[in-house]
Amino acid sequence: MMNCALVTADETLKRQVMSLLRDPSNSAHLVIELHESAADLPKKDVSHLLDVRPQVALIDLGDSTEGLRVVELLGQEAPEMVIIVVGPTVPADTLLRIIRSGASEYLPRPFEGEELVAAFHRARRRVGTSADDRSAQGSLTTLFSPKGGVGVTTVASNLSVALQQITGEDTILIDLAPSLGTTALSMGIQARYSYLDVVQNFHRMDKELLNSFLETHESGVRVLASPTSSDHPEGPAADAVAGLLRLCRRYYKNVVVDAGHTLTNGVDAALMESDHRIFVATPELPTLRNVRRALHLTGGPESNGAGPPILVLNQFREGTGLTASDIEDALALSAHTVVDYDDSVTESINLGLPAVLSGRSRFARSIMQLGSDIAGPEYAVPSRGGLMQLLSKPFRSPRPLNLSKESN
Repeated sequence: MMNCALVTADETLKRQVMSLLRDPSNSAHLVIELHESAADLPKKDVSHLLDVRPQVALIDLGDSTEGLRVVELLGQEAPEMVIIVVGPTVPADTLLRIIRSGASEYLPRPFEGEELVAAFHRARRRVGTSADDRSAQGSLTTLFSPKGGVGVTTVASNLSVALQQITGEDTILIDLAPSLGTTALSMGIQARYSYLDVVQNFHRMDKELLNSFLETHESGVRVLASPTSSDHPEGPAADAVAGLLRLCRRYYKNVVVDAGHTLTNGVDAALMESDHRIFVATPELPTLRNVRRALHLTGGPESNGAGPPILVLNQFREGTGLTASDIEDALALSAHTVVDYDDSVTESINLGLPAVLSGRSRFARSIMQLGSDIAGPEYAVPSRGGLMQLLSKPFRSPRPLNLSKESN
């Protein structure tokens, strides 16, 4: 039996809720009812509500959002509680604040009875999830480079396929570009929706609705594209990105983010949330200078609980004037993965066919090994050799690598 609470002064809403609770198939009953809107609720009643600890609470804000303090308190003190909030129509930034405060659902007035029923059933499904399942989170990997053209999208798309193949677990690839991102294109996919559609529907989001906004690649990877318009040139807000990634981690074992090459507030939030922060670089001085700056701006080796930075040196080849060890010394960061230059990658990009699906190229083998390392020791794949050879080569650059030099 599911324990429920109701906070409202609205008689119509009260009748609708009681009708739901009287339905035997819902297996729910009311353990506490408070006859005021959240804005008028005394502190003693809020304390009583917390003492009762219902599994589901329906909180009516009334005609304003002043009562949001109640939702925030419940979210802080009882994070396991499923909170359905009813209130006025609000702008997108206020809706994000409501969801971030702890609300699982938001129903703006006026709404149909069917919407309340659907929200109630989604709440039941969340309560039916075991405590272990609720606390379980997928692994989040964000790939970023402070300079364009280094292969972030190529590495991200191939890594997502590698993780899907290695783990056999649900994997999602998210393109955080403000607009016109190329992640879906690199997978050979024509996307119908973007992350904006998910953000705008946070108030009623569950796995079924989330999946309706995704495209499925032949490998099984789900793809969430970037917008096709340039209405938000600054990219998604930090709160929106944090909420999006936590939502995806709830339903997907592997979450891979293509964060592009511009350090926006949203990208910074993604890096802060990540278990694995991958910085992609190619061996050119301007790129490496920017990588060093980005490492400093995003918290360096440790960043408020985020995973340590991982350096992927992409499309490396000998004889270009810089060795892998030079680059490591200059960045004060070991290269986790050195990807040999491979001209077959261009063909795979043009075909919209991730190179790891063939598994024959040097690039594919390197990315599969990176995916194995991220997935964990239980998913280790046999080494095919040569992945880290460049790190042990004895030759040095003919000139020192100076990243403090201003270079265009």
